[in-house]
Amino acid sequence: MPVARLSETFYEITGNRLSNLSYLKLFNILEDTDGTRYLNIWRSYSLNDELTDDTVYYESYEVDNDDWWDNISYYNYETPRLWWLCALMNDIMNPFEELEAGDNIKILRDTYIYQLIRELETIQEL
Repeated sequence: MPVARLSETFYEITGNRLSNLSYLKLFNILEDTDGTRYLNIWRSYSLNDELTDDTVYYESYEVDNDDWWDNISYYNYETPRLWWLCALMNDIMNPFEELEAGDNIKILRDTYIYQLIRELETIQEL
């Protein structure tokens, strides 16, 4: 299980400097017990509050007993590969924790998926 190392900067851990733009969204570094270091992507990106607060952009989905993020993605988008989007829509910190049956979560309407992915690709190019 990776251990969060929140007190160190990216430069202190990796020896690499980020561009000024990247400093705006610093992310946590996780270190595994064998010393392997990982970036915690769940802290480096978040969705606009307008998107997650306005029902125009999302539908409500009631979690079933057997639901995991990949099942929810498949049911709503016909692919399990957008599980991360379902987790981001609900501000999930750890997408590997079990979901509670009966909870209502937000699912981004499929008409907005292309726009969101295009924006992520633009950010990646910066």
